[in-house]
Amino acid sequence: MDYKHIIWDFNGTLMNDAWLCLEVMNQMLAKRGLKSLSPEQYAEIFDFPVQDYYKRAGWDLNITPFEQLSNEFMAGYHARKLECRLHEGAKQVLGKLQTNGIPQSVISAAEHSMVQELLEHYQISQFFISARGLDNHHAAGKTAIGVQWVQELEIEPDQILMVGDTVHDFEVAQAMGTDCVLVSSGHHSRRRLKTTGAKVYDHLVEIEI
Repeated sequence: MDYKHIIWDFNGTLMNDAWLCLEVMNQMLAKRGLKSLSPEQYAEIFDFPVQDYYKRAGWDLNITPFEQLSNEFMAGYHARKLECRLHEGAKQVLGKLQTNGIPQSVISAAEHSMVQELLEHYQISQFFISARGLDNHHAAGKTAIGVQWVQELEIEPDQILMVGDTVHDFEVAQAMGTDCVLVSSGHHSRRRLKTTGAKVYDHLVEIEI
């Protein structure tokens, strides 16, 4: 159908940062003598809220509080985040939608200020009428901000498409009442994404909107 608005997830969907998240986590695990994760394991256990993912990764949050680990992770991530690139074809897809007159926005479980910084860094902020993130870096999820944004848009939810890379993105789309497609080039494995029943693409450039 002809969508009147596209909502994008950012990390993992437009920005290729899963590899960095894995490297920072493995550095933290190695520092404490804990077993590292393979890319395949990461794609199977990463989740929102990320506190649950930390438990699956091997952390005992009774010994090391989640807030401490989260702060340490974000320090490592921030130090290297500009090493990341956009996924191949991201700018082309965004540009095509803009040329076709379809408004776009971003909702993210990352901290709002960081999302804004990265949109400017990658020179893609001009494609979006709004970009929204959380007021902290603990990545609990983005359902609330997504639902609020759809209400503000005043567009019928079934005329909106959510594009993401995690099962959480599908869950957010369900809460918003919008359609959803997913890409398997981000933080979740194709196997996990397929369990949602949503259309799953390998790469952004394959998405048909």
